[in-house]
Amino acid sequence: MTKRLVALFGAAVIVLAACQPGTPTTGPEGSGATGSEGAGETGGASDLAPDQTIRLYLSDTDPATMDPQAAQDTVSIAIIDATERGLLYYDKDLNLVPALAEALPEVSADGKTLTFKLRAGLKYSNGDPIVAGDFVLSAQRLLDPRLANPYAYIACDLAGAEALLGAGLGCGSGATPTDDAKIDELLKNTGVTAPDDSTVVVSLKQAATYFGSIMAMWVFTPHPASWTSYAEAADLVASGPFKVDSWDHNADIKLVPNPSWDGSAGTVPTLTTVDYQIGGDPEAALASYEQGNLDTVVVPGTSVRRVADDPNLKAQIQDLPQQAITYYDFANCQAGADKCPPETGTADGKSATANKNFRIALTQAVNKQQFIDLTFGGLGQVANGMVMPGIPGYDADYNPYPYDVSAAQAAMAKALTELGTTDTNGDGAVTAADLGVLKFGYNCNAGHLPRVAFLAEAWRTGLGFAETSFDISCTDFPTFLQERPAGKYNISRDGWGADFPHAKNQLDLLVCGSGNNNSQYCNPAFDAAFNAAATIADPAQQTAKYIEAQRIAVDDASVLFLRYGVTRYLVQPYVGGLTPTSSDHQNIGDVFLETIKILKH
Repeated sequence: MTKRLVALFGAAVIVLAACQPGTPTTGPEGSGATGSEGAGETGGASDLAPDQTIRLYLSDTDPATMDPQAAQDTVSIAIIDATERGLLYYDKDLNLVPALAEALPEVSADGKTLTFKLRAGLKYSNGDPIVAGDFVLSAQRLLDPRLANPYAYIACDLAGAEALLGAGLGCGSGATPTDDAKIDELLKNTGVTAPDDSTVVVSLKQAATYFGSIMAMWVFTPHPASWTSYAEAADLVASGPFKVDSWDHNADIKLVPNPSWDGSAGTVPTLTTVDYQIGGDPEAALASYEQGNLDTVVVPGTSVRRVADDPNLKAQIQDLPQQAITYYDFANCQAGADKCPPETGTADGKSATANKNFRIALTQAVNKQQFIDLTFGGLGQVANGMVMPGIPGYDADYNPYPYDVSAAQAAMAKALTELGTTDTNGDGAVTAADLGVLKFGYNCNAGHLPRVAFLAEAWRTGLGFAETSFDISCTDFPTFLQERPAGKYNISRDGWGADFPHAKNQLDLLVCGSGNNNSQYCNPAFDAAFNAAATIADPAQQTAKYIEAQRIAVDDASVLFLRYGVTRYLVQPYVGGLTPTSSDHQNIGDVFLETIKILKH
């Protein structure tokens, strides 16, 4: 780390001070769990504060969407998880348990049919009954190619899904249909049916041992036909423990208990209000906590060490490992020329990141441990693959491209030759500075600027890029979610948390055409190994196949793997009943908001 990089990082922190929320990421960060009780809690009504309101920070901007089938980010999913429940859910110990279903599904002998029975008397927050047909509609909306939902690919195992999505939306090799009449006809055969109002039958094209976990995701929560808008609080209906009571856009969202939630499918909330505050950044949220205006908060990386050294705050620290990964996308340019950013210094005018040796060079030039120490306050673990610790398929010792600046420079020299780069600046040598400008994107106000600055400077000092080589820019998170997969950036920030603890969920991010494959990586050998793993019944053999697939993607330097997460929270001692999990979204314990209670203080 050069003195210049330390100084540049310090400048980035100054720019950032007063700007960071609980970093929004693609996908719901994490899974895993342990229970935690507030200080002094005994659980009786006499121990409760009169005001059962919890004040939380959500994000710098509104949720990108409140449509469960369209949601893909932790900000949106934090609200959806609190207000919606599907047939199945996870308990705090990662056991799959019934939610709106009365029991786990009955599975056919060939493993291809799952039959669920609904609990009796289920109702939405508006009093309408929840019926099996609402789950059919959820599947139809998820798979409708006209909606292009980013998580549609997650349901590719459903019978009929491949015909609807095709290669364009991450299912198989066929064409994605565009004719309305054809789509409407195909939607009648999604693989989810309702023979009566209390029975949901799920038909798979092949046995998939993990599909119950997929059914526990927010995308399979029930959707009544009457629900057509998601823009205002009055539009939203709830099938979970809370409902949206008010929504002051870009200011706050208030949740209150769902009056139709009777506890048969989970805990009845003690909280009377969840006040999600919107606006500002993570440092501003931390300042709000210190002023007594929030009850829990994520500690941004720039303040991790300060908080630990503060005698008034250190007793309130809770560190929580996350089944989550920080990584950065390289535009692999393997999913169509329209998604490959232009670059002036390559012979074909396309992004240098399409070149494997170029991606290897960028990977080996980064000191990942230093990246974690300086930009995350030392919290986290170096990542060299997509599957996280604690999930079968985690490949702890495989690292073909360790930090090695000399090796990185050698890979860059090969890449420049392969890219046909010439001396464009007249200095008599062909270097990375001759490649022209690479667009480097991230979402604003979420604590990413120091990390982007760290990477850009590591590449300048280690690989010879010029001061002007990187066009670093940010945009709001909803816009960034659209721009990133569209191929606007050569390099872009990304992150992921396990939707469920299975290698399929993480490696899906690298499948050709997958809705969350923002790098546009597309290697048939990887896809073949990944798809073969899904059909293997023996757990050990399946895990070995997933490791084989992951190593193909790692060998390709498909993305820049950086860090498996640990999040530091501050929690006021009067916040009781917390059930922290490594799948928490924006706040500690927010997967089980309904168990939280405010103690007398």
